[in-house]
Amino acid sequence: MKVKQEKLNMANALINVIVPLAKRVDKFRQFMQNFREMCIQQDGRIHLTVVYFGKEEMNEVKGILENTSKAANFRNFTFIQLNGEFSRGKGLDVGARFWKGSNVLLFFCDVDIYFTSEFLNTCRLNTQPGKKVFYPVLFSQYNPGIIYGHQDAVPPLEQQLVIKKETGFWRDFGFGMTCQYRSDFINIGGFDLDIKGWGGEDVHLYRKYLHSNLIVVRTPVRGLFHLWHEKHCADELTPEQYKMCMQSKAMNEASHGQLGMLVFRHEIDAHLRKQKQKTSSKTT
Repeated sequence: MKVKQEKLNMANALINVIVPLAKRVDKFRQFMQNFREMCIQQDGRIHLTVVYFGKEEMNEVKGILENTSKAANFRNFTFIQLNGEFSRGKGLDVGARFWKGSNVLLFFCDVDIYFTSEFLNTCRLNTQPGKKVFYPVLFSQYNPGIIYGHQDAVPPLEQQLVIKKETGFWRDFGFGMTCQYRSDFINIGGFDLDIKGWGGEDVHLYRKYLHSNLIVVRTPVRGLFHLWHEKHCADELTPEQYKMCMQSKAMNEASHGQLGMLVFRHEIDAHLRKQKQKTSSKTT
């Protein structure tokens, strides 16, 4: 049933991709390979803002940025250095407020995210200043070491990005990757900067939008992937944050069935040994 038809020309909307970061040079190098292909070569209407915490490994990250800039003739980037411990909410907030041009579409992104050029257009189509913010549900990759453990080698990344229940899951509890106009972000008050460490700041912002008069668009998208990485839950997290972190860690590792096979591997091995003994006793 067609409810409404509206034409929007969002084709020229510039997207400011904001990435908060501390260390993780290898992940950033991988991110920039994806960024170069999707944003610079295919899309072309992109600005990149990297908000870097601390000084450790900063020069390596800056070097990757500058090499990409020279090789791809790309000048649309901002590098912001902050002192103090990493805070995702603070990094995104500072990155969003730093923009000095006219109103811009923001894409809050993490360094372990892979996205396609089609996703960037989906980001443009589902946002409208003063009207709509976009909270895509991304596909989260399981641990490739477990998924492809029976194979000789883990396939290259592009071949891993397949949407199947054995390879990952829809992260319907995640609200970190989002597209919204800077004006809406500023008007709603940005992130709660009292939240420290892992988790919580993105849900808080999402709830503020739910209680506003803006439309929150929430839908799974095929061109946005969370790449697997080992998760460490820090001791200094609050009990609630630590519990959230451990639940997320379990969900990221493998499917229910695959985790079950790991939990019961002693029973499975014992069964296989018995089967072997039976067959060998029958042959003798």
